[in-house]
Amino acid sequence: MSAKNEGTAFLVPVVAFVALFALVPVALLFADALVKSGGYSGFVSVVTATRNARSLDNSLEQGGLSAAFAVALGYPAGLFVGRYAWPGRSVVRSVLLVPFLLPSLVVVLGVLDLFGTGGVVSGWLPATAFFGSGIPAIIAANLFFNVPIVILLTATGCESASVELEETVATLGGSPWRAYRDVWAGPTALGAAAGGLLTFLFSALSFAPPLLLCGAGARCYTLEAQVYALDQTYLEPNAAALLALAMVLLLVLPTAVYLTLVSRLRSNPGRRAPTLRPLSRRSPIGWGLAIETGLVLAAEAALLAAVLDRTFEPYGGHGAGAAWTALFSPTTTAHLGVSAVGALGNTMFFAVVASLIAILLGVASGFAIVRRPDRAVTLGLLLFVPLLLSPVVLAFALASFWEPVLGGVSGVWSLVIASQAILALPFALQSLEIPLAGLSPAARDAARALGASAFGAFLDADLPRVRDGLITVGLFAFAFGLGEFTATNFLVPPALTTLPVALYALTSVRLFPEADAAAGLLLLLSLAVFAAISFGGRRVEL
Repeated sequence: MSAKNEGTAFLVPVVAFVALFALVPVALLFADALVKSGGYSGFVSVVTATRNARSLDNSLEQGGLSAAFAVALGYPAGLFVGRYAWPGRSVVRSVLLVPFLLPSLVVVLGVLDLFGTGGVVSGWLPATAFFGSGIPAIIAANLFFNVPIVILLTATGCESASVELEETVATLGGSPWRAYRDVWAGPTALGAAAGGLLTFLFSALSFAPPLLLCGAGARCYTLEAQVYALDQTYLEPNAAALLALAMVLLLVLPTAVYLTLVSRLRSNPGRRAPTLRPLSRRSPIGWGLAIETGLVLAAEAALLAAVLDRTFEPYGGHGAGAAWTALFSPTTTAHLGVSAVGALGNTMFFAVVASLIAILLGVASGFAIVRRPDRAVTLGLLLFVPLLLSPVVLAFALASFWEPVLGGVSGVWSLVIASQAILALPFALQSLEIPLAGLSPAARDAARALGASAFGAFLDADLPRVRDGLITVGLFAFAFGLGEFTATNFLVPPALTTLPVALYALTSVRLFPEADAAAGLLLLLSLAVFAAISFGGRRVEL
């Protein structure tokens, strides 16, 4: 019994962190709002209010359409990435994570730069201006983030198909279609379904795209954007809390199904024996999948290129690069209440501290998982809860619960760090959990035999062998904090403005050249972090 419970104490910091900065504040927020609003009847009246019901419809519409299009575009590319061997495959597989690590506002600016007024594409093809505002623009932004996720999860399903079963089908004279139907159609459909559900969750909770691409007030607001508007614009915190509760209840089922699918995907016995087929010149199916994959990657690259291109356009009668000069000018500082350098410094500070917290919690949870691997699933569920709550709800609860405890606005900086760390943890820790699961216990057992404690053996024998995973945890959390906008925008006062919040403020006052320069700076920083993650073969797993 002692051996079975060994390492449990190391889960306490992780559980306490999630409880103190997510579960308890959110539970108290919901309970207080229910009491003040009259219980169930008040909850129903808030949810059925016209503007709130419309935001529910928008969330379902945007989430559903985004998921359907993401699967339609990502599934063929996922088959190609997961099924065929071709030069540069591993690089492309890593590059597909770039959109996931990008700040949401950079993507929004990219959509505007491509399809908005005077956009790179809409200027040549006026019909594509359809994607420059409203629901089409929001879905385009959602697809940029989520199509790569569908590709990666579909590829994971394809790689997990049983090698032995496929060889049996071929031996018995089965056609390629039969092999697809009987061997790898199921795992790839599982991966694509997981990707589609994750796309639905992220798109239904979309915040920055509806805020900037809607074009007509709250016409396209999702539930998350409406929660923000109720609290910050309409000054109705109780209504905001009750609508947030409705949002959580709505998303419980798809979240549970997603986690179930991912658990099945990762537990597939063929997971460690991927089968790759050489891309034959005589395979029309293979080349069709290759072309579709190339088009998807080209579209992703075009958006990033458009963001960088806009930063060097002439501005205000000055030559190329004038937007960068304007970003760091006193005029921009007056608009923001903080200089661009100060906003960048705030961004780096929050991201660095949040990444250090993620590393410390990663070491503690890693040891607990090594002692009892079956804890990984429960820990994953716990860490996924803040994402289900959504960044706006999390920030709303943190502000309501912790600001009075911390003495008001002066302690808000710590809440920004906590929100960034807790939102990055469920994805960042997988970069440590996956390599830890594949370690041989021989070195650890040898250290124990020589007298080391369980934790000492973990530090000396296990942690050095997953150093890249630990570094990736920190870099991933840093990248997440670098671009986090939703919760940070809710919490920070002007003096603590971060670069993503500054980008939103510049866009709001229509200083688009300065906003493009800020987006370009964020993009370059994010790409630098991605390069650091990829250096030496490190890779974040979804």
